[in-house]
Amino acid sequence: MTSIDVTAPPRDVPERTRAAVEPPLRAVLAGLPDSTREVAEYGLAGHDLTTAALTLLCAEAIGDAADAVRVAVALELAHLHEHLHADLMARAVSRNHRPSAWVEFGDERAVGTAEELLSLAFTLLTKPEVVALNTALLSVVDGYVQELDMDERDDVDLAEHLGVAAAKHSALTATACELGALAAGATRAQADDFREFGDDIGLARKHVDDVLAIWGGAVVSGRPLYDDLAHRRRTLPVAAAINAGTDVYAGDASPRERAALVERAGGRRWCEQQAELLLARALGHLRRAAPGAADELAGFARSVTTARCAPQPVLQPAVQPVPQLVSRSAAQPVPQSATQLATQQLVPQPATQPVPQPVVPAQPKAEPQTELTLF
Repeated sequence: MTSIDVTAPPRDVPERTRAAVEPPLRAVLAGLPDSTREVAEYGLAGHDLTTAALTLLCAEAIGDAADAVRVAVALELAHLHEHLHADLMARAVSRNHRPSAWVEFGDERAVGTAEELLSLAFTLLTKPEVVALNTALLSVVDGYVQELDMDERDDVDLAEHLGVAAAKHSALTATACELGALAAGATRAQADDFREFGDDIGLARKHVDDVLAIWGGAVVSGRPLYDDLAHRRRTLPVAAAINAGTDVYAGDASPRERAALVERAGGRRWCEQQAELLLARALGHLRRAAPGAADELAGFARSVTTARCAPQPVLQPAVQPVPQLVSRSAAQPVPQSATQLATQQLVPQPATQPVPQPVVPAQPKAEPQTELTLF
């Protein structure tokens, strides 16, 4: 992936998801006080419902998705809750090409709405589903706590950045895919594979989002060109460049000059290649969970990850092993979950050199020790 060529998702998936999820979602919001509902509906207006789409598509890959609508609504409420808090903590002034909710309505109304949305989400779920969602949200919070600590340090390595990215951006996606599959009657083993699929998709999206936040510009990302660099944020492309020996924020370089530094150090290319590898690994989990029954889900996964930057290369046949992420040593095993990537030191490659893609045989996963959810 080397260019910003935005590709729309499969045409019917967003429309079908909105038709299925938006009416019950608005019905739930109708019970809120006027002041809270106004904030929630404002946030919902810019929401892309990707979490709900993944929930429903995972259910459809197993069978009947009727009960998964309830889960999809709950996960979207939780996702909107997380967005409201995220914008507050980062003091982000815009989301989805509009002022953030806290800018439009103030901190107190944004916080109050976020908490009510989470309460509504829990009322829609069964007890095991509540446990799974709560665990995911605790992972998100832990990611934010770690990020605050990292902001105060100069010795943060790439593995720590990846761990925080996975905690913040993979947990909800993994839970949505797992609970969607379970709602349709998936076995425990299938649900585990759907969870791993969502885990990798969440982190792949984060790599792409961080690239677009620097080079995408307002039309694509809703934020100014080089915005993260202007605010000296250590996003994944920046962390990869620093890991390769380039001090991106040394001196008084302009955001445009910093972007050139990151690109020359291989940070942009590394993120794009990692997104491709994460998608390939995710599709391997998907093939194992629902062989021959998830083509639409695979296409949607591409559309929300690598296809947002450039066309995705032709995938290997299902009988071929899935390429693994690049590690410092080819002999070193690569973690099987995106949330475990912090245990690996991944190495950005110079933009002029291809990144090696070692292939290893797929290993069978051990059965989990609990009958609820895989945390």
